[in-house]
Amino acid sequence: MPAIGERAFTRMLARFFAAPSTVRVPIGDDAAVVRNPARESVLCCDPVIEGVHFDADTDRALVGRKVVNRNLADLAAMGAVADWLLVSLVLPHGFPMADLMRLMRGIRAAARAAGCSVVGGDIASSNGPLVVTVTAVGHCRGRVLQRNAAREGDAIHVTAPLGGSRLLHHLRFIPPLAEGQWLARAKVPVRAAMDISDGLLLDLQTMLTASGLHGAELVVAALPVSRAAKQLSCGEPARAVQHALQDGEDHALLFTVEKGRRLPAGGPLTKAARRPIGRILATKGLWLVHPDGGRERVAAQGWEHGIASD
Repeated sequence: MPAIGERAFTRMLARFFAAPSTVRVPIGDDAAVVRNPARESVLCCDPVIEGVHFDADTDRALVGRKVVNRNLADLAAMGAVADWLLVSLVLPHGFPMADLMRLMRGIRAAARAAGCSVVGGDIASSNGPLVVTVTAVGHCRGRVLQRNAAREGDAIHVTAPLGGSRLLHHLRFIPPLAEGQWLARAKVPVRAAMDISDGLLLDLQTMLTASGLHGAELVVAALPVSRAAKQLSCGEPARAVQHALQDGEDHALLFTVEKGRRLPAGGPLTKAARRPIGRILATKGLWLVHPDGGRERVAAQGWEHGIASD
């Protein structure tokens, strides 16, 4: 496929991402104009970077899916419906057109699966790696779920098995939009929620800190450990648990429910998601409760970017 300039590519994208009737001004102008379905919008923005979030030989369609779905998982954690996406591309010089189209197809497929639309963005080239950034816009039909609403005594839940994301789950996960929207409308008090992106322990600590709380315990026997985590552990159960606690990029929802209350029947939650895996404590620290009844204090370890240094 011959090389294409930025303006010709933008015109092509206007056809590629066909605008629904709710878009007044589609791709091709300085900004998009859309009809907001609610009084408040939910906004988030996440990039993926070659060498950090995916390898150089990763199928570009999977890269496109991942960058969209990372953002949609953040909307899910707020209980939001996905509406619009903005896509920003920084392409390495000489980036193959075939790879670019696979990337675009992955983005479009993920957007269509979530019922949202790409309405704009930007494109540039550099000597650096491939960087794709998506801004997602949504709205809430129920309550807005937040990470700072957990309370002492709350039961801790997660919506999916954890760990082992490096065995392609980090590229192929489905954002839990249906689960988040259902939790936001549930009559039972679902207190706090957040996306598990950096590992269960680290994200749980983030929730505790945001909520002004000091500790929590997780029951090892209740943890939903993924098949991938077990595969990586080479048959060692303790290692599989560590993967489930620390690996990150699970993109399941971590949420808490008021003490003594049960989630209503129906909805998209699995049986495992309805069973608590622990509780919020008055006691300081993160604790594991082992099958023999023993308790172990653990550090809030997971994935964290180093941002700046002196």
